[in-house]
Amino acid sequence: MASITPTFSLTSTDVASDALSITTTDLLSVTGSTNISRKSIATGSAQSVLASNSSFTYVYFRVVSSSNSASWVQVLLGGDAKFKVRVGEFLFIPLYSSQAITAEAQTAVCVVEYAQYIANV
Repeated sequence: MASITPTFSLTSTDVASDALSITTTDLLSVTGSTNISRKSIATGSAQSVLASNSSFTYVYFRVVSSSNSASWVQVLLGGDAKFKVRVGEFLFIPLYSSQAITAEAQTAVCVVEYAQYIANV
């Protein structure tokens, strides 16, 4: 059995009257994964990123680059738009089984990086 350790950290000194400093870490037990892959996502129609998963998974998704810094990617789950991810931003989400992930770039073509980790549940 393998494990991954996601760490999430939020820090800021000017977003509120108090300084912000939140960090949380988890240890996730996984049984397998797809390797981190990259794909060019075009504008105009949604393209497949990850096929329907057969079990509960953790998904990593990041918009790596675009020729236009104002570009973003609309991420769809089961055909419905759920996330807006700008260049440089990422998602790490726990995902129920039987969910397909598709994506459509907005403004200009975007390169995305993604991986799927099968949860040990």
